[in-house]
Formats: sequence, C-alpha cells, structure tokens
Amino acid sequence: MKFFAIASGLIAAVSAIDIRLRSGGGCTGTYVACLGINPNTCCSNGGSAFIAIGAVAIPSNWRIELRTYQNGGCNTLRGIQGSGGATNMCISENDGIARLTGGGWNFASKKRNAAAEACESTGCTATAKPDILVLEDESTTFAIAEMEEPLLNVLLDYAVNGTQAADIPQVYEPYKIET
Repeated sequence: MKFFAIASGLIAAVSAIDIRLRSGGGCTGTYVACLGINPNTCCSNGGSAFIAIGAVAIPSNWRIELRTYQNGGCNTLRGIQGSGGATNMCISENDGIARLTGGGWNFASKKRNAAAEACESTGCTATAKPDILVLEDESTTFAIAEMEEPLLNVLLDYAVNGTQAADIPQVYEPYKIET
C-alpha cells in the first residue's frame, strides 16, 4: 500500500505544468501563476480577467490541451488549443479585451475521460488559486497564495497598470520573493 501512495505522488509531481494568467496579449505583461498544477485543475483568481493564458514547463514529448475559461473563475469554457509538442503555449484574446478568468490543461487523447469531459462542459472539478504574481519586468515576484483578497486585488491593480517595482507600496515588501 505504501508503494502505491509513493508512486501516485511521483506521478502527480511529474504531471504538473505552470499556468500563467497574463495581462498582455501574446502572453506578455504582468502575470499570476499557479505553479505545478495537475491535469483537469483550473487556475483562477476568482473574477479577475486577463487577456492571455499560458502554459509553461510542458515536457516536449507530451501532447496536452490548454483550456481557457471566462465569466468568472472556471465556469464557461472559452477555448482549447493543442500543444503539438510545444514546451510553452499561449492562448490570447485577439481583440485585447481581458475576459479570460481561468486556465487549465489536460492530456490530449482520442479517448476522452470523464474528468476532461467535465472540464469542457461544466468547468474543472478542482480549482487552484495563483501562487505568485510577477511584474512586467519579469524579475519582481510576490508570493500571493496566502495574501488576503483585498490586499491582493490592490496589488493586482498596481501590477496590471504597469506600476514599477520601486513604486509598489511598502505594505507588499513582506510578500516579495528575492530571486
């Protein structure tokens, strides 16, 4: 029984991809990210809307589908794109309107599974909140997983509006991750 538990944990660790919700088209700008989320899990910051959703750290021998959602959280499927062997992917709103409220992934397969079907029609069964927020400079990172929602919403407003790291209020300093 111990072997099964250990093996299951290793499989979960190996099948994890980072999902980034981006403020700019073409997966540019500030982003919040769910690090290492498993298949059929949706990354969402609740009602915050973004212009693009990206998936990074995809093993090149995997074939996955990146999914985007709209209308708050992971409620309404917006789009699906296959990886075709790419190690990074991006689905971006061509009109530049921030309407994407969640993103996730699953393995692409001709044989559909129940969890993937649920993600297509009613949203994913598991939802993850973002772990980090990265400013547009790509070097200033904040740990946001435990941040209170009102504080996070203000930081997100600063970040999306292009505020530079030096101009972020001091109250966020304890959340800053030194890289």
